[in-house]
Amino acid sequence: MPRQKEFEREEVLEKALEVFWCNGYNGTSFADLTEGMCINRQSIYDTYGDKHTLFVEVLNHYSEKNGEALKAHFAQDLPVRQLFRSYFDKAIAAQTQDKKSKGCLINNAALEMIPHDKDVKEIAQRNLNSMYEIFLTAIKKGIKTKELAPTLPVESIAMHIVTTLQGMNTVGKAFSDKKRMQSIADAAMSTLG
Repeated sequence: MPRQKEFEREEVLEKALEVFWCNGYNGTSFADLTEGMCINRQSIYDTYGDKHTLFVEVLNHYSEKNGEALKAHFAQDLPVRQLFRSYFDKAIAAQTQDKKSKGCLINNAALEMIPHDKDVKEIAQRNLNSMYEIFLTAIKKGIKTKELAPTLPVESIAMHIVTTLQGMNTVGKAFSDKKRMQSIADAAMSTLG
């Protein structure tokens, strides 16, 4: 009979996520993982395979978790402009209150590993496409309810907001200046009309 795992897979994934998020992929050693995940090296191999396989699982977990939070945010019965504003406010808070200046794990992974890692590229593309679709749907809803009156194509606005948020993740790693971040968000909000 196989030995029962002595840890919760999702809980340990969260711990691995934190290690990779703080150190990056290349900056994370197996010693960092065993210490941060509180499991031994063999358990990592037995459960997740190698470091890259674990990293891909962590990225997928992070993407899924954040994707669900994004969907839930934009599913709220609130004015569309308010949904975008509060989402930008959350992004600004995350960037300016994070003492470690971690940014976005997927954005960090993309900057570190693309174009050399097709798995990371696929996850990043899927994540960005998901954000784009959610924003596009929200913008179209805002136009339909006459809350928004953009002068640019809705597809361009949705991609601009995705790009702005990803840029804020990068800028926020270097500058945790709330005023600067707010001005970036204000410029993106202005595209909604």
